[in-house]
Amino acid sequence: MGHSFRVLERKLLGEVPVGKTAAPVAAAVFATAMCVACGDSEPAEAEPTGLSCKAPPRTPPACGSGAGDRSALLAGPGEAGHDAALAAQATLLERQFHGFNAFGVHVSAEVSLSSAETAKRALVTDFLAAPGEWDFEAFSGQAVPSVIERFHKVAGAYGGVSIAADAYRYGTLRDQGADCAEVEQARAFVVADLDALHLASAITGVPGVVARGFARADLPGAGQDVTPTPLFDADGAPLPAVKDNGTWRADNSGGLYPEYVWEDSCSRDMLAGWAFGYAALWEVIRDDDTIPKDLKSRLRADATAIGRSLMQVGEEGYDLEIRDADGRRTFHGILHENSIDRVYFPAVHNAFNALLALGIVSALTYVSEEPDLIRYLEEELLAKRKLDLMARDEMDLLDVGVKTNFSGYNMAFGGGYMASRYLCNERARDVVSDAVVVTLYDPPGKTRQPVEQKQSLYDIVAVAAGSRQNAWQGPSASIDESALDRALQSLREFPKPPYWDRARVNCDDAEIASGKCIAEDGTPLTLLGYVGRGDELVSEEPVPMRVRPYSNYHWRSNPYAVNGEGSGDVLLPGSDFRVAYWTARWLSR
Repeated sequence: MGHSFRVLERKLLGEVPVGKTAAPVAAAVFATAMCVACGDSEPAEAEPTGLSCKAPPRTPPACGSGAGDRSALLAGPGEAGHDAALAAQATLLERQFHGFNAFGVHVSAEVSLSSAETAKRALVTDFLAAPGEWDFEAFSGQAVPSVIERFHKVAGAYGGVSIAADAYRYGTLRDQGADCAEVEQARAFVVADLDALHLASAITGVPGVVARGFARADLPGAGQDVTPTPLFDADGAPLPAVKDNGTWRADNSGGLYPEYVWEDSCSRDMLAGWAFGYAALWEVIRDDDTIPKDLKSRLRADATAIGRSLMQVGEEGYDLEIRDADGRRTFHGILHENSIDRVYFPAVHNAFNALLALGIVSALTYVSEEPDLIRYLEEELLAKRKLDLMARDEMDLLDVGVKTNFSGYNMAFGGGYMASRYLCNERARDVVSDAVVVTLYDPPGKTRQPVEQKQSLYDIVAVAAGSRQNAWQGPSASIDESALDRALQSLREFPKPPYWDRARVNCDDAEIASGKCIAEDGTPLTLLGYVGRGDELVSEEPVPMRVRPYSNYHWRSNPYAVNGEGSGDVLLPGSDFRVAYWTARWLSR
């Protein structure tokens, strides 16, 4: 922690060479960004030709043939090394997710059902215990809203990765020649995801603006708990007067989504989640003739609009800002490398922002394939500002020891994954891959690093980056089998659905006082005290996934936390498991 802040202090004082600060984007580029609705800048229905990187078209085997050999990181049915038990757990979670968590919104959301409602909870348990059942109403005779008490909001950080999981699942089943009904069902989920992802942009009413999240206003829960705030007052001034980290708004699409409300002030992590969803969908459906062309064109148009919005130069003279429907920058909307959180420091190189921004722009450009976005990425972010080198060589503000914020690591690995997979520039891709493997995952001489934490998504991203595979070609370097094993161990240790949020107490007061603890499964833990971020009780060793405190998304939670609260009333969507598992099933070996 001390080293990081000494480096920051030296940068602020100008003692560390930082190169040139970013110049504003050219006026012509700005004009293009503002003209997303102009007819001559819409992505065409014709085959995209913008990127020089081209993957050979996929020719899936016939469904039901079982003739596909994916040669994936994680073997599928009929392949050597297939883990049938883990696959069964994944299917069980899919049934929970699509039966309850995605009900009404199609993507990831928590739902609640009081533990006092024993009969209703028994219906949920019985449904999941019935192999092959996907339709809760057909199984139970009761509609989901008559059983579930509250439907929570969709948030981009989790909604986007749940979309990526759906995309990779569909692509995997399709390319394996899986059962026809299973492939068709997975395709239907992807089509629903395309609608949900479009909703996240269209509901804001402004091209290039994306919601932080959304909720159904006609279902009990988050959507009915809020009173939407108008974007502007009677005099045209934006509301609220002081920008906050999320204000609920009514549908601003012109009446397309009257049953929804949306939350504004999309932050960096929320946009990163949405961007991951965009890129994963496009990778899987680009050459898929069973997906309607108009949905593909709409996906590209939305990605283009968001990308062009990031190209705009804001009121403080910087690009890479997330803009809102009220015209203002969002509360946590600065992705620019010359900033720390919400403040600009022209002499600072924030390598975390550099990696995250590079990943998001790479993902959106991959989908869009529009020349102005390609030019901006290649000429401005890479050739001029060298965000790839910054991410590899200057990542000194992320790891702060026991106080580390793992939401930051989740964003960094997400950005690293998107850049190392969807960036067309081979040289920059290799630099980013090194940033992931060496700078983020296993930096020499450091302790408490991701290499030991068994955070499955981090492990899988490191495997993908280290093997130098990307969206256009398979691995050109060896697979880190040890990292993959760590990823799979944690996935195997996830709780079995139904995934209720329960309290976890590994260490009692006497153990905490002594500094020595035996976890629920017998694992010895050395306690460091209440010294984690937010005064969280943490251990010296990573806590095994089988006894970690429950989380709505483990990859942004502290793997050293030993105890956790939980009501037991919330059905967690398991998007952390889903995105890690299906990414491993999709990526090549």
